[in-house]
Amino acid sequence: MARALYREWFVEFRFPGHENSAFVEDEHGRRPEGWARVMVSEVALVHRGRSYKKENLVVEGGQSFINLKCIERDGGFRLDGVKRYEGPLKPSQTAVAGDIVMGVTDMTQERRLVARAARVPRLSDKAAISMDLVKIEPRSDVASAYLYGMFRFSDFADEVKQHANGANVLHLSPDRITSFAFNIAPALFRDQYAALAERLYTEVDVLNLKNANLRRTRDLLLPKLVSGELDVSTLDVRGPGLDPMAEVEQTLEEGAVA
Repeated sequence: MARALYREWFVEFRFPGHENSAFVEDEHGRRPEGWARVMVSEVALVHRGRSYKKENLVVEGGQSFINLKCIERDGGFRLDGVKRYEGPLKPSQTAVAGDIVMGVTDMTQERRLVARAARVPRLSDKAAISMDLVKIEPRSDVASAYLYGMFRFSDFADEVKQHANGANVLHLSPDRITSFAFNIAPALFRDQYAALAERLYTEVDVLNLKNANLRRTRDLLLPKLVSGELDVSTLDVRGPGLDPMAEVEQTLEEGAVA
C-alpha cells in the first residue's frame, strides 16, 4: 500500500488536486510546478556503519547488530538477519525503529543488495550498524517515511547500484548516494504521505512481533508435543458449549438462505 501510494503521488504525479496543477519541463523531465529538484545531500546526512572484528559478534549480551544479512534482496528488512554486537560505537553508528539503512556492499553480482534501503523495525534495544551499511538521517523538515519511499519505490536503486564496483565484492561510495537528484514534493504532500505510511509500517512492526512470538511458542511446544511430555489428549479444543459440526451446518443453512 505504501509503495502504490508513493508511486501514484510522486512518480505518476496523480497526487490530490493534480487535475488543476500546472507542469514544467526541463532537461530533467516533466514535474509539477512548485516541486524542486534536489540532491540527497540537500535533504539528508549519510553515516557509515561500524567496522568490526569476529570477536565483536557475540551469542548473548551486547546489543542488536544490523548487518548486510538484514537487507532483503531488492530492499526491505529481514529480522532473522539481526546479530549481537559488543564493542565501541559512535552515536551515528546506531539505529532505532524508523531509521533508514542502506547496503553499500554486495556479494551478489546481480546487485540486489547494494543501494537497497530498509526501514529499521521495532527491536528490543538500540542497534549497532555494520560497516556494510550506511544510515541515512533526514533533515528535520523531511519526514523519514517520505524519504524511505523515495529510496525504495523510485528509480533510485536501479540507477545508483550501477556505480558499485569491485571484482568479487561490490562496493558503493556514499557519494553516489548523496549526489542522486530527484523531484521533491511540497511539504504538504510529503507530510500527508508520511502520516499514512507510518501507520502502515507501525502495523507491520506489530504483526512481525506477534509472528515472532508465535514462532517462539511453536518452537517451545512442538518438541514437548512430539515427545509426549505435554499431553493434550484431554483438552477440549472446541471450547465450552461449541459443537463444530453444528456450526458448519448453521453456516451452510445461512448461506443457502442468503
